[in-house]
Amino acid sequence: MISLVKYVFGSIALSSAVIYHSFKTREQFYPSMLYLSTSKLSVVILGNLVFALTLVLLNLMKKIFLGTLREAEVERLQERSKEAIMETCLAMTIFREEFNVNFVVLFVSLLFVKAGHWLSQDRVEYVETTPAVSRLAHFRIVTFLGMLLFIDALFLQYAVGVTLARGPSVLLYFGFEYVILASATVSTIVKYSLYAADTIVDGRWENKGLYVFYLELVTDLLHIFVYMVFFLIIMKYYGFPLHLMRDLYGTIRNFRTRVADFIRYRRVTTNMNERFPEATAEELERSDAICIICREEMTSGKKLGCGHIFHTQCLRSWLERQQTCPTCRASVLAETAQPTAAAA
Repeated sequence: MISLVKYVFGSIALSSAVIYHSFKTREQFYPSMLYLSTSKLSVVILGNLVFALTLVLLNLMKKIFLGTLREAEVERLQERSKEAIMETCLAMTIFREEFNVNFVVLFVSLLFVKAGHWLSQDRVEYVETTPAVSRLAHFRIVTFLGMLLFIDALFLQYAVGVTLARGPSVLLYFGFEYVILASATVSTIVKYSLYAADTIVDGRWENKGLYVFYLELVTDLLHIFVYMVFFLIIMKYYGFPLHLMRDLYGTIRNFRTRVADFIRYRRVTTNMNERFPEATAEELERSDAICIICREEMTSGKKLGCGHIFHTQCLRSWLERQQTCPTCRASVLAETAQPTAAAA
């Protein structure tokens, strides 16, 4: 595989040759620039140079704000990039009459900005599950999120301004994408703020999970609304937007899943003291008095129907994500249904 350094230097050499040939054969500045801007081969070569220099800039930004990427981050970035390219190819069928160099530049810019958003979201998730994070790492990720939000705002302002001045165009598509990206970035910043607040109180903020759920629910609702508005606009001016169906379906499915998970969580955690009895000293001793969720010693804990014991707060946090025993994966819902049936 060609390294980035070789690719960049090869692009510079090829572009230099094209520019030299243009000035050598035309001799004057204006004819030379006209040739460079109208010759298809020259446009492709110079466009490739811009792409190569953009890769260098992005690689530099990655090293400054994210450092070395983890293997999982690289894999997810590759998968998402393939999906984004396929969706854009479908979108091109709608805006095929407006396909030009400007569209390619906007598309490549959007892909790079999306990659930054994906990496920032993955890094925030990683930081939230990492016990020790330096202040420099916190500063870098917060700065990166702020920069991404600023870029989203700039592109969105440009798309809205041109659309209002000239009417519907392909910029509708890019404006819509930057609305989604900006809202996702705001959601990530708020989620990171909730994590920081929880860290200040040493992870003892009981309502953090509830606020995170509400945040994700509002974000999904906003995305569904934006998708529907964009769907109707494209239907009116261009035709059926096939490329939107996957994202729209995925967002609606995520929304339904979050609501269902929250209903199950509330059902399990309501009256936890009655549903899950306190473990006795003998039961704690038999379980080695270690909570498998946090790996810390227990002086008290809640016992599930399967017999496994956990810290009350650890169990509550676990149930926010899934309703199974962390040790044996037995359903907590099935266990809590037994006392209810007995009481009836």
